[in-house]
Amino acid sequence: MNTPFVEGWNIVQTLGEGTFGEVKLLMNQNNHCFVAMKTIDLQNYSDALVTVKKEAAIHSRLNHSSIIKYYGQRHSVDTYYIFLEYASGGELFDRIEPDVGMPLSDARKFFKELIAGVEYLHNNGIAHRDLKPENLLLDEYGNLKISDFGLATMFLCGGKRRKLDKKCGTIPYLAPEVLSCLPYQAEPSDIWACGIILVSMLAGELPWDMPSDSDEDYKLWKTTDYANHSPWNKLDNLALSLVRKILTPTPFKRYDILKIQSHHWFKKSETRDTKKVGIPVRSDRDLDDGRQCYSQPASAAIAFDTSMSHSESEIRSFSQPTQVDDLLLSSQLLTSQSISTPNNSMQKLVKRMTRFLVNLDYKAALSNLGLFLDDLGYIWKINTPSLFTITTTDQRLVFKSNVIPMNHQTLIDFRLSRGCGLEFKRHFVSIKNSMSTLIEVAWPIATETMP
Repeated sequence: MNTPFVEGWNIVQTLGEGTFGEVKLLMNQNNHCFVAMKTIDLQNYSDALVTVKKEAAIHSRLNHSSIIKYYGQRHSVDTYYIFLEYASGGELFDRIEPDVGMPLSDARKFFKELIAGVEYLHNNGIAHRDLKPENLLLDEYGNLKISDFGLATMFLCGGKRRKLDKKCGTIPYLAPEVLSCLPYQAEPSDIWACGIILVSMLAGELPWDMPSDSDEDYKLWKTTDYANHSPWNKLDNLALSLVRKILTPTPFKRYDILKIQSHHWFKKSETRDTKKVGIPVRSDRDLDDGRQCYSQPASAAIAFDTSMSHSESEIRSFSQPTQVDDLLLSSQLLTSQSISTPNNSMQKLVKRMTRFLVNLDYKAALSNLGLFLDDLGYIWKINTPSLFTITTTDQRLVFKSNVIPMNHQTLIDFRLSRGCGLEFKRHFVSIKNSMSTLIEVAWPIATETMP
């Protein structure tokens, strides 16, 4: 069932694939720890080796509680491997309910952790350049971890500072100066992305498609009438005052990290909400519990992966090969009762709400999913007998669905491949609602009382 990689480690599953390679889940045979192995294809991409060596060199220097740990690398003639910490809590965007956001206390907690990580990067002369919820992971305790250093670069070295001139990142999170033809300062552009992330957490939507005067939503932001429009009317006055200071179009007028940390909204302490958006309601019929991760609390393990959202019209740059997609193991592993593991937690690896269980056998589930996708206007194809690749008609979003037999029912699991995480969640909800009469168990965007 498992493929040996090196002595003592098995490849359990391919987690995802992308333009430059794929991510595989490794399990240690002795202590049952997990590590995600990111593989980069060096043979078919001329600049891949230089780029991935830069990524590894930067990430290997980092050691902070809000940054995914780098464990090491190895390479052959054709392939480069990077080993990273496993964040069993999934991606931050999975905690964001579309058009709603998340509890204020959660948003404040995650934002503080994000700012702490970005402060550490900047103090070490590193700009991330692709901060977004899809690149922010959560460990099993719900602590935020910055991931994906495929676009990161040094802007300060040996006391010498340089401006950046590469247009890279994910467009809705880019600072306006990154789109200009002039060199820009590194720190303010990362801080701008943090502001967009804060808006997405508080409002459940992105403020604009592009920070350009060709975008009507962005033009509105620069007027005095913006406060009456979404997403700004979803923010309280204190949060809006901070966002206003961060999303200032002029870089040198933008709040720096010290000013952000001194703002009343940031400094405010409160009792954390006992209800959390984005965690499934626990029931005896649930198949997984994301807080459990095999046999180790949080020691050596990883899952990681990201892909820069882009279409033909968007800025392109090398990034991680895939999203942190599912850690859902094969159907044999999910249904097997003979696995000798503590608490059968092999079955409880997934921390993602984009799945549901239908009252259909495997073949009927495949057929029905295809019919519903047709009715909803998606472009889709079957890559393997159980894996659908689904594309929206505007081709801005690509996601995959894995159809897995579960005794007399079928699990239909969705993961993002390319595009905006929030938009992906909207499409998932649309598909789930259309198939609601067939659904036995769903993992909706819901609340759970924390222990």
